Amino acid sequence: MRTISIGIVCLLLLTVFSVSPVHADRGLISVTPDASVYEPGQKAIIAWNGREEILILSTDVTSSTETLVLELLPLPSEPKVEPASFKSFEEIQRLIWQEGTQQYYGRTINEVKDASVEVVFHEQIGAHNITVVKATDTAELVDWIENFLQANKITETVSLGEFEPTVKDYMGRGFQYYVLDLITVTPNERSVDPILYHFNSSFLYYPLVITSPVSGETKITLFLLTKGRVENDYFPMQKTLYRFSLYPKPIEFVLSKGELSKIDLRIGELFEDMAWLTVLKYDGNLSWITTDLMIAEEALNPDATVKPTVILDVEVILPPTLIALSILLGAACTLIGVLCSLLLTRLKKGTAKTG
Repeated sequence: MRTISIGIVCLLLLTVFSVSPVHADRGLISVTPDASVYEPGQKAIIAWNGREEILILSTDVTSSTETLVLELLPLPSEPKVEPASFKSFEEIQRLIWQEGTQQYYGRTINEVKDASVEVVFHEQIGAHNITVVKATDTAELVDWIENFLQANKITETVSLGEFEPTVKDYMGRGFQYYVLDLITVTPNERSVDPILYHFNSSFLYYPLVITSPVSGETKITLFLLTKGRVENDYFPMQKTLYRFSLYPKPIEFVLSKGELSKIDLRIGELFEDMAWLTVLKYDGNLSWITTDLMIAEEALNPDATVKPTVILDVEVILPPTLIALSILLGAACTLIGVLCSLLLTRLKKGTAKTG
């Protein structure tokens, strides 16, 4: 039994085929002659108020043949798992486009779409088979996985394979809770129905390292909702920009409690009044990922002010020579004005004496 990464991380389950040599290309590991699984992208909304986190996650998946896939998601504490909706992503995307048209006066929705971020979904996979396990070592986790598969009438022997060092690293860092999700993947690219994970955390968290054992290209888009403004990039994630030719700006602005509730009512309940939205993106090779996204409360700026909408945000910088000429021209105009005043005064006096 070999392993494969998909979404957060997926273990491809063999049914009747024998194991073939492993190779990696564009996010796949071939474990059978006829089964190759691809992970075109990950999309997540991460709302964190300093104590609790809500993670809404959806992945895009496809395979050369229909096969069962087991997703394994490490979390810092026991989660409450609930269904979510694609509408959450559609609403957050609408708010981003709306903000773009307000910040850049005169820009149309289509122009903002082309210059910011657009979430694309495919045919939906609605079936999930989820369980949450607590494990303190890899052998215990493998036992849990085998029991989970047997309960679903799958009797294959499980090995974490290339992911064993990575899982040990998570356990060494205190991660004891793992979500198991069994889905069926087909040759058509499909978007897995979003799932909401609600758990306690002292830091904003998104697992990235769990995918690093597999090479290949991926696209990850994260929508962060936080009490303060995210000030920096977090390698390998970078802030997504409104990319207009003259003045690109990060996609970051404040959402009201009402707007947060429109994304998801449970997110609205997480914050007292407002939250900053920041969009992070990664487009590259999975093997380049060496750290999880982890942001401490001290790294956020709670005092960041909300910038007013600007009609045209262009900073005009004049060269020093032009500034000097402007000063001289102003002085000359003032002098001419004084001379004209004196001349008029003398003319009036001369006219008075003549009279």
